[in-house]
Amino acid sequence: ALLAAGPAAAAPPVVITAARVGLPAGPRPADADPNFRSGPVAKFAAWAPLSLELEVREAVTGPAELVVETPDGDDLGTTLVLPLAALASAKPGQTLTARDLAVKPYVRPGGDGGETVVRVRAVGGRDLADPFRIPGLYPSSARTYVALGLGTRLPGFDLPKPPATGTGNDDADGFRRGRVRTAALVNVDDLPDRWFGYDAADVVVVATGGATDDFLRRLFGDQTSAADRAKRDALLEWVRRGGRVVLGVGANAGLLAQFPAAQPLLPFAVKPDAPTVPLPKLAFRLSPNGGFTTLEAKSGTLPVANFTPRPDRPARVLLAGKVVGPARDNAPQPDLPIVVQSAFGLGRVTAVAFDLDRPPLADHPSRADVWDWLLRNGGADLASTGGDAKQTGSRYGLTEEEDEAAAALRSHVDTFEGVPVVSFGWVAVFIVLYILLVGPAEYYFLKKVVGRLELTWVTFPVIVLSVSALAYATAYAVKGRDLRVNKIDVVDVDVGGGRVDGRTWFTVFSPRIDSYTAAVTPADGWTADGPDAAARQTLTGWVAATRGGKAGLVRRQYSYHVGDDGAVLADALNDVPIQVWSTKSFTAAWSARLDPAAPAVESKLVHPPGEPAAVFGSFVNRMPFAELRDAVAVYAGQAYPLDGPLLPGAERQLVLDPQRARPVNVWLSENGDLDRLTATSDADDGRGRRGGREAPATAVAGAFPMLGVLFHEAAVRKDAGFGLKNASLRRLDQSWRLSPENKDEVIVVGRVSPPPGPAEETLGGKYSPSLLWLKGRPNAGQPRPPLAGAGRQETWVRLFLPVR
Repeated sequence: ALLAAGPAAAAPPVVITAARVGLPAGPRPADADPNFRSGPVAKFAAWAPLSLELEVREAVTGPAELVVETPDGDDLGTTLVLPLAALASAKPGQTLTARDLAVKPYVRPGGDGGETVVRVRAVGGRDLADPFRIPGLYPSSARTYVALGLGTRLPGFDLPKPPATGTGNDDADGFRRGRVRTAALVNVDDLPDRWFGYDAADVVVVATGGATDDFLRRLFGDQTSAADRAKRDALLEWVRRGGRVVLGVGANAGLLAQFPAAQPLLPFAVKPDAPTVPLPKLAFRLSPNGGFTTLEAKSGTLPVANFTPRPDRPARVLLAGKVVGPARDNAPQPDLPIVVQSAFGLGRVTAVAFDLDRPPLADHPSRADVWDWLLRNGGADLASTGGDAKQTGSRYGLTEEEDEAAAALRSHVDTFEGVPVVSFGWVAVFIVLYILLVGPAEYYFLKKVVGRLELTWVTFPVIVLSVSALAYATAYAVKGRDLRVNKIDVVDVDVGGGRVDGRTWFTVFSPRIDSYTAAVTPADGWTADGPDAAARQTLTGWVAATRGGKAGLVRRQYSYHVGDDGAVLADALNDVPIQVWSTKSFTAAWSARLDPAAPAVESKLVHPPGEPAAVFGSFVNRMPFAELRDAVAVYAGQAYPLDGPLLPGAERQLVLDPQRARPVNVWLSENGDLDRLTATSDADDGRGRRGGREAPATAVAGAFPMLGVLFHEAAVRKDAGFGLKNASLRRLDQSWRLSPENKDEVIVVGRVSPPPGPAEETLGGKYSPSLLWLKGRPNAGQPRPPLAGAGRQETWVRLFLPVR
């Protein structure tokens, strides 16, 4: 009544008119997800851009900020706060879109049905707009394969149709019956400006034929704005960290050759004086025993990019084309390289010499087979194999099927030896005994022994307090009073590119109700920059199972750290609450430049004169580990065990003894130990939070079988019908570099696995490539607080050594 009688609330000066989470879906009905819902494409636990539109009704004075609230996989609330400087100069009646806001928010969906709330508020003050709620965000599972088109909506994209089911819904189910989806970003303003904005994409297709000149110039040209350069840098950084790009180069080959920024995505150069070769027809075979696919322009000639090898960049020809038609000067025409591929950092770049989004391919009868081949050879094998069965599981298909590697990894770091969990059976027995004690036992004692039932006012609270104190003391005796941390690191050293990239997974077991600020930075000895600069390249996030926790009466919250100017985003998580004797799992991705004066690893490998297939030389190990054990060199499809550990500061001669060589697939089947992935994931409780449960011995014995993840496709026996299990860890898979044709690099793999011990010693730089922050934050002007309690560390290292 008092509120109704009071003055009416003033209308907010800003109105949020639209907010959408995810990448815009492709244009066809088949691009909708398997549950027949069109709309943006988002995946569970994958960062996705948030598109936003604001309408300014009154002038806003003073600084403002954008607040995005969404639950994580354990249903804890997360908050992302970004500065919103654009409101200060906005005029009443103006509508602000992505280009006007100069800030792009991101959301990491945490499960089925979570509500995302977007707010605009004055810094430290009142709301400037009514909250905009995005209810029922249902992301796709990690097994969904997403092809993202840039500059074009991928007209003509198609895949071979699976056998009909007879239900009448085969076309509506989409590509691979919903397992492959397409998305498209045709405007540079809509492109992510952070590398993790492409997190939901499995392969990015830049089909330049249908892209406008303005799009290509803004994305790759020299005369672009700082905002456009940030979007270009985000794309290249995503590729460096393991992304996959397919670049269609045809009619616009000459324009693309003018842009230096586009050259990292071109394994072969385009001849600047003759960028295209006009052909009457072009024929190629997608498989050695298959028939020819012939492309022919309906009028005129077919423009094919004139690729030429780069002397300073190893690359290989995946597909060669034959010129069909009259030969010039009656001389036979050599085969043309029409699909070429190379590495870019940890990424895989594939260039196609003809346009992918224009005729003759866009309307060719065999275009589905061509796209199928491109996704398999330029992206990941999941796009083409094991994909004909319709997704199953919950209503929205959010399950961990085909993601057993991630589930097993989460379970492994969430298992703490020596911290048992009382089974539910014993808990039920204790509950029954407690009920008998406070019920019949107390009544019998007071009635028959004491004879005064009114004393229950004394005995009942005494029993309750005594049992509670006993349970508390027993739990502390069983669980312990120490903080515990399990951590796994994967470090990839790109010696030729001068970079080191790390992925970290860790779980914190808290002996008390507490809040932790979680962050990861590279350890000393890896980077040329100081720790502050390295921290700016770090992305920290949560880890949880698809079947996450449920919201309580009061949702606990924490926030992503954001720099004052918004340049640094999510390099740390602030004040993450963890309940007593509970766990919380985290992940981090970090990257840094190697010190050019003293790199952590230096390659001195060469091809001897006249022997392009042989390797001779050494490499220098300056990694800050005590030793790297179980090292194996992989070269041209063969695995060579190295004698003894790799010691720091030593130059190691590389001897590839053919007597000890093993085919790489045989070596992986023996050492990848993929069967243990299922055994490990079975120990999970389905929520990613084990509360210190002691798992079966198969889940904790020895190190995690990471080789089966680092080279997953090569380790899977496809002939035996085994499917892939690495849906959310695809970018870690470097199986495509194990080809016998790859004679330009040697990959050395090893591990560091010290025994568990004090957390600061075990998780420090002596055994770990990363430093863990739990009670402080990098770049805050304070030293890293030492870790208390116990720790378990496992480190896997891959060295990519170029051969000159």
